[in-house]
Amino acid sequence: MVFDITEIDQKARPLFQSPPVYPIELRKRKIEGTVLVQFVVDAKGRVINPTIESATSPEFERPALEAVRQWKFEPAVRAGEKVPSKMRVPIRFTVAS
Repeated sequence: MVFDITEIDQKARPLFQSPPVYPIELRKRKIEGTVLVQFVVDAKGRVINPTIESATSPEFERPALEAVRQWKFEPAVRAGEKVPSKMRVPIRFTVAS
């Protein structure tokens, strides 16, 4: 069973979050964007089945998914036990000035 944030006592906490690789062409053209990724953090803190909910540009989707697949979490806790939980995270691509 996968729990929603409203059903847990402590939400999953990030331990490691690698940034996405910014697509070179979009960076050159100074195109910024956001990808909303949803996934499950399992009871061991691994990201399971990340999917795109929305993206400002399709070119940002693959780098966002590749980054999220590498992330590690302290799992969510419910009634003192580590449990799988749903997450939704925006991945932002911004050009540093």
